[in-house]
Amino acid sequence: MKGITLKPQSGSDTSYFKFVSDFSLLTNTPPRNIHDAFSAMGTTDFFLKQSILPVIACVDGEPLVRCIGTAFVISCTGYLMTACHVIVDPKERGYGKVTRAANGKMLMQGLQMGVLIPISPAYGLAGFRFFPFEESWYWGELEQSPLLYEDEKLNILTDVALCKIAEMPHGAAHQPLNLSLYPFAKGEEAYAIGYAEMDDVPLEIINNAPVPRPFPQQELYVSVGDIMETFPENHITRAVSTPGPCFDFKARIPGKMSGGPIFGAQGAVVRGVVSRSFSGEQHAYGAMLGPTMHMPLIGTKTLKEMMDTEGMAKIQGRL
Repeated sequence: MKGITLKPQSGSDTSYFKFVSDFSLLTNTPPRNIHDAFSAMGTTDFFLKQSILPVIACVDGEPLVRCIGTAFVISCTGYLMTACHVIVDPKERGYGKVTRAANGKMLMQGLQMGVLIPISPAYGLAGFRFFPFEESWYWGELEQSPLLYEDEKLNILTDVALCKIAEMPHGAAHQPLNLSLYPFAKGEEAYAIGYAEMDDVPLEIINNAPVPRPFPQQELYVSVGDIMETFPENHITRAVSTPGPCFDFKARIPGKMSGGPIFGAQGAVVRGVVSRSFSGEQHAYGAMLGPTMHMPLIGTKTLKEMMDTEGMAKIQGRL
């Protein structure tokens, strides 16, 4: 591993800031695959945007790209993590055609959801690759309403979701973040990173095809604050409205940071997922990552078991 230091831009608040983007190498041992090597050189901003990604949704016939949250890479093979409420946003807000199959899977017609990953400047190109979600999973239970005019309700067990995107082209690997099974402790400092206040992007028609304009506010923000309280049994006690095991921390978390990683151990590992916040206040909630790692997900596999087969980072020691 090689650490990346995020320095606040001049004049920024050290508890909520955009960082200085310096040029560096991600590793002292360049990979043999030239495309992996291209991904290992660049600016701080480029490195983070390979791992922490904006989640977008495109509805057929709409003149814009909806920017709905943040996700982050957890495996070389293309597994991502985000908040459950980001994944179910089309259903909750009523855009696109979302139906449910007999097996319980959510089907989206006329709608594409996915993430953007920047192209390395070493190719001499500028821009992003769009990776649509091939499949997504979350933990929840459907509850039918006794009233015929009311839709079914999804009771979320934890505000964590998993998505799968295609592998990188040319045999290159995605750049995963390090996950931790250990919980936050009260008073510990937490670091959240995400695409705060990112605007939806209008589409232009060029050669009869819709093309998004540049993303003027596709900026990563860092928010820092202390853990105030932990709620490891919130799925039973329901002490707070954030679903499942969670914690709250004293940090500014604007909209669109939902689903972003929350780092602990002085920024070494991810211990939570941004869940919800209070507008204009330094108070936010995160979903605990540790309990989620042991919950059955894909078939009978858990995320902990997937660490052996899906190119997820393994950290030795108590981080």
